[in-house]
Amino acid sequence: MLDRVVLARDLIDVRGAPLGVRGQVVSVESVCGSRRMTPLPLKRLSETSLADDLHLPFADSAYRHFFRGSQVQGAVARAILAVPLPYVLFEELQALKLADPDRYRHALSTAAVTARMLIVAVGDAPALPDLVAAALLHDLGMRHVPSYLAGNGDALGPKEVQELAAHPLIGAWHLSKILGRHPAVDAALAHHWRGGRGYPTLPQRPSRSVDAVAVASAFAALTQARAFRSDPYDARGAADVLIAEANAGFVGVDTVRLLVHALRGGKGDVRSVRFGRARPGHAPAVNSYTSVAPPRTGL
Repeated sequence: MLDRVVLARDLIDVRGAPLGVRGQVVSVESVCGSRRMTPLPLKRLSETSLADDLHLPFADSAYRHFFRGSQVQGAVARAILAVPLPYVLFEELQALKLADPDRYRHALSTAAVTARMLIVAVGDAPALPDLVAAALLHDLGMRHVPSYLAGNGDALGPKEVQELAAHPLIGAWHLSKILGRHPAVDAALAHHWRGGRGYPTLPQRPSRSVDAVAVASAFAALTQARAFRSDPYDARGAADVLIAEANAGFVGVDTVRLLVHALRGGKGDVRSVRFGRARPGHAPAVNSYTSVAPPRTGL
């Protein structure tokens, strides 16, 4: 649907540094070709004030099945606390917390759900902190979308749809300027890919780890309040939506199976997971979501 965007305004970071100028074309190719040559010093999330907010996803009733028991919560917390990033990206998240608390909560929840899924799949792998960082930052492009769109409860017009659809490209561009080659860039680009029927158009299928971020993001979005629907989905309803999308080829079946496995406690072999039937009554009464790409069941 969309593989490039012309910037409608100058793009600046939280410190006021320029990232792009009005009229500049940002494409998948330019994002992939934008590589930072000089690495910036890193801090761990444990060294920032964001560490004080790790209780938020653990306290959310929608996620209680993911984070049962102190051992599981401890493992997920360690994965998030170990996230290494240039401090300017933690400043972006701190600014997001003040400007858009719901989007900040979405970032934390996606990171926690991603961490839980990947711990079930690969344990304490060396790549885990960078993948959790990708989940934490995957939606950074929404910071550059007009704020009224993020909280809009009405149907969007064509121009508004295009502005919203630009956020994966803009977020990936922003992250590539800071991080160079990093899973966060791939996650920003691909979290709305939807098996090639979403946006932007990509030259190849994302990795399974990036697919895990996309599924975690969708689950978090479905289970959190949005202006365009009357109520959030509960965990079972959100899982039903994602199972339907996996069966339709919009997301990876194995990734959704991993999500369901983690919801069920993560015990045993994930390959033994069988999807249950969708049950009525697990969707909000009102859902006026405007499709940006081909129709999606719930987001």
